[in-house]
Amino acid sequence: MKLQKLNRTLFGALLISSTVGISSQAFAAGYCSGGTATGGISTGNVTLNSINSDDCYGMVSGNINTAADINGLNLTWGNNWTFLADSSNGASGTLMGLAFTVTATPGTSGSWTLTGTDTNGTSPLNFPTSLDFAVGLKASNEYALWGFDNAIVSGGANSGTFSIVFTNNGGQIPNLSHLIVFGREAAGGTIAAIPEPETYAMLLAGLGLVGFAARRKLS
Repeated sequence: MKLQKLNRTLFGALLISSTVGISSQAFAAGYCSGGTATGGISTGNVTLNSINSDDCYGMVSGNINTAADINGLNLTWGNNWTFLADSSNGASGTLMGLAFTVTATPGTSGSWTLTGTDTNGTSPLNFPTSLDFAVGLKASNEYALWGFDNAIVSGGANSGTFSIVFTNNGGQIPNLSHLIVFGREAAGGTIAAIPEPETYAMLLAGLGLVGFAARRKLS
């Protein structure tokens, strides 16, 4: 009987450990090593609903206009991206019945709005929902991408900010040409899902609870 109680205690403590240490983890940078990548871009250059991106990729010469473009990069984030919206032409895409449009202010920095509309009634997907997003900023002859892992979006307007920091061939920061958004179901892959060092510290703290709880039951 005492062993059964100890097992239950250990399970409860492990559950606490998982909750404290894992579900609250921050995402370490994959391409944005140390938070920045080439051209000085960083995870904070693009936000969605007041949350920084989890990783960024770039900067890259060329264009990013279609789902084939991003899937052809074979990012470590995984593929299966669907085109959702383009600020330059108002083009809109649909992901499992959820339609999206995007607008962005002109200039080198500003705000953008991703508006979602449920077109399938009660059938899934429904808002609010958790999706992976890849947001591309095209300026001059270059672009960069920012990835959001398991971002929660609602129907209607979801707001964000952007800041272009890379420079053109003349050494100037170019104005935004267009902002493009891709999406996929959150199960489609992981965007830089590597725990930060502080996450390991939280996990160790949780494991410490396991030992403490076990000692109390045995004493």
